Amino acid sequence: MKDRILLVEDEKDLSKAVKTILTLSNYDVDTAFNGKEALDKVKEKHFDIIIMDIMMPIMDGIESMNEMRKIGVDTPIILLTAKSEIEDKIFGLDSGANDYITKPFNKKELLARIRALLRTKKEQNKKYNIGDIIFDKEKSELYSEKAAFHLTIIECNILEILIKNDNKYIPALAFEKIIWDSNEDSICKVNMYISYLQNKFESLSSNINIIIRNNEYKLELISW
Repeated sequence: MKDRILLVEDEKDLSKAVKTILTLSNYDVDTAFNGKEALDKVKEKHFDIIIMDIMMPIMDGIESMNEMRKIGVDTPIILLTAKSEIEDKIFGLDSGANDYITKPFNKKELLARIRALLRTKKEQNKKYNIGDIIFDKEKSELYSEKAAFHLTIIECNILEILIKNDNKYIPALAFEKIIWDSNEDSICKVNMYISYLQNKFESLSSNINIIIRNNEYKLELISW
């Protein structure tokens, strides 16, 4: 299976050229032309690397990256930009980027940096064995011997919180703070995504379930 890259660049000609380089290097490449479009794509699809320009319309790269980190997207991000001052590089890395390349760039250097990040990412791959199923957070997959499901970023975040707090009830507020801005509909949203996960567990005929008690939630092993 090919590694998937999201290329976020508003200059259409440069985007096309970089996509060609990456495609010829055996990567699957999706493109976005502003930070908002990139944010929407990562909410619904798994990527192994994100390459993102900083100066873009609608939402710039730094703002988009900040929003991604807030919702739990830990995909490695390479900032691709014309800014070369050391302060700009430090700011980009401190804001959540994993690497930084200035334009114009050498294609061999870009590919080498991608390979380096992918190696590190694979060494740190997060897999959880829960009951009779496996949750692969890096690939956003929940699977057993019978079937597999792709999870959204929100589903991944909720499930990881539940796993890390094994056998403890977690209040809805904990999910609200991490996943959404607080608002009057947030508990309904939590319940909705909890329901999605419960349905997936049921479809997998899993021996785990999510128990709900007064807007609190925990994972529980089912005794057959």
